[in-house]
Amino acid sequence: MRKPSDCRLLIAEDEVGIQKIYEKTFAQEGYQIVLAATGGEILAELEETRFDLLITDLKLDHTSALEVLPTISKRYPQLPIVVVSGHYDKLGDTFSRKGYNIRLFFNKPLSTSVLKSAVRNLLGIPEDVAAPEV
Repeated sequence: MRKPSDCRLLIAEDEVGIQKIYEKTFAQEGYQIVLAATGGEILAELEETRFDLLITDLKLDHTSALEVLPTISKRYPQLPIVVVSGHYDKLGDTFSRKGYNIRLFFNKPLSTSVLKSAVRNLLGIPEDVAAPEV
């Protein structure tokens, strides 16, 4: 059975406060976490390491994830992507038409419990698999 500790998440968020919330939330669940704040950092991390899931904001430092999503979808077609954004809405259909591997799109503000549950579902981790003891 797959556990959070078996999974590596790449989290791209340029707002430090939100980045820390995501990092703490998913680290407490046992996931291996790597953080990025720019589209360039996302691409560099993906070149270096295999990830099980990308969670990204659309608006990042110096770029938009919209600029790197075509490259990510082409180079890493099996990588599931979750987009969380406070700047865009109703883009899910646009992503599908363009062939991006966006599995879920959420608008901010977003409850971390909703995001945690969505990540577990996408990665095939049952809800009853407990987070590690801290």
